[in-house]
Amino acid sequence: MKKILRFTGIAFGLVIYLSCQKELNEFGEQKSTCRLSTAYYYLAAGGFYDSSAFSYSDDQVMKAESEFKLITYGYAESNIYTRTYFDKLANSVSFIDTTEYDANNRIKKITLWLYPGQFSVETTRIIFQFSYKGNNIDQVISARRVISSNFADTLINNFRVNNIGNIENIVTVDYDGNIYDSVHYSYDNNPNYFAKIHPHYFIFDVNFQLQGSYLHHLPYFLSRNNVIEFSDGPTITYQVGYQQDSLRNLNSVNVSGQPYTIYKYDCR
Repeated sequence: MKKILRFTGIAFGLVIYLSCQKELNEFGEQKSTCRLSTAYYYLAAGGFYDSSAFSYSDDQVMKAESEFKLITYGYAESNIYTRTYFDKLANSVSFIDTTEYDANNRIKKITLWLYPGQFSVETTRIIFQFSYKGNNIDQVISARRVISSNFADTLINNFRVNNIGNIENIVTVDYDGNIYDSVHYSYDNNPNYFAKIHPHYFIFDVNFQLQGSYLHHLPYFLSRNNVIEFSDGPTITYQVGYQQDSLRNLNSVNVSGQPYTIYKYDCR
């Protein structure tokens, strides 16, 4: 799969918090209020990759930190507006982005600045413009510009959403209509596990990136149900599995039997 927007290791969207409101279960007992405290990430080929420990002010995450990185968050009212990724090994900022929302609290634009370091050899700006059809994502136009050479590249990412509300595939084309990429998805019948964590989960999880491309992991968070399979071409297919803890919080994600993420919560 070609990946111009390949943010390996960034995996756009920062893991953040689960704030389930207190309510009564079927036995009349009060459920616990939980928020994500730690996430552990694994390489596709196996082996531990990184982790994130989250710090909060009230119910807003303020930073996510591991041995290798420090992500800090700024807010516009209740929405995360800006994120800064500090690379501890390089002792420098790797990226800064801002997110804008429409009147319906849907993401309409993300502007990402990548600085020279482990994720980019040159300063690069990438703008994602989101558009919707009804309640569903319809298209994301991604424009990438390398600042030193003024090289620009724009791709149009078209989403096909079924009548249930699941993204069945994403077809990426250039301005001439040439197909650049195409990924297909299959789903279970369970309500989306990530929606319980946060409606804009991909903004929060810096490492969740199953396909190695920001746009192609959106179906995991924007669909009604849970992705259980994705394919890139007729011969490359992966299965995705999930586990929940006793409070029905998402506990782990695996790909073709290999661990991908494990989540721990602070519940009270």
